Amino acid sequence: QDVVIAPIGFISDHMEVIFDLDTEARQLCDALGLNMVRAATVGTHPAFVQMLRELVEERINPNAERRAMGRLPASHDLCPADCCLSGRPGPAQPAMAQRAP
Repeated sequence: QDVVIAPIGFISDHMEVIFDLDTEARQLCDALGLNMVRAATVGTHPAFVQMLRELVEERINPNAERRAMGRLPASHDLCPADCCLSGRPGPAQPAMAQRAP
């Protein structure tokens, strides 16, 4: 049996990823007789680096194109009134995202 390990919670290899996946997970797979293959982290992949550049460009250039995947447009950066309401009793207050980053 084959197993693919994908470090989706991390963008680069560091000691935790290397130890948890390349050491501990591999030892467990070996003990269970599984063929383990680990997918790479996105780190320096050109598509990931390009996405980071575009996100920075969106912040420094208010006229930058805001790309999005899927059928919905890019979301707003600051919540409009009555968005992200906390659900607590009392006057309506946004739960977060009312300040510029």
